[in-house]
Amino acid sequence: MVFEKVSYAYNDGVASYQINYKGYQFLGVAQCHSEDMDFANERVGLTIAEARAVIKVLRFVRDTEIAQQIKILKHLYSNIETSQFHNPKSHESRRIRSQIRALERELEAINNAIADEKRFVKDYIDGKDKLYKRLRAKNQ
Repeated sequence: MVFEKVSYAYNDGVASYQINYKGYQFLGVAQCHSEDMDFANERVGLTIAEARAVIKVLRFVRDTEIAQQIKILKHLYSNIETSQFHNPKSHESRRIRSQIRALERELEAINNAIADEKRFVKDYIDGKDKLYKRLRAKNQ
């Protein structure tokens, strides 16, 4: 997946990451917790904001592109099956079924990518939180 344009900003503990994809804008935002402002860091904020923007793009692709294509092809195949001239072994029927299976695999891959990206954000935030707590305890 290639993004048309990516832009980012970091101001006073708020990081934003914008991805433009097929004319749509997807904005990921990360705000530093008030207790962690002493460790506020542009790289950390932008990493989280980028992951959140990517999740939005993946959801968009899943919901508006792949799921719609599956729905359309299944509807088409359902209509073809009702025809008295339908031959399930024909090239066309096999091709449509094959395309549906390929799109379903792609849908599964995108769902896995979304779950992985969500897990990454959670683990990244939890890891930073643990690090900050250890550093605070060490400095006291």
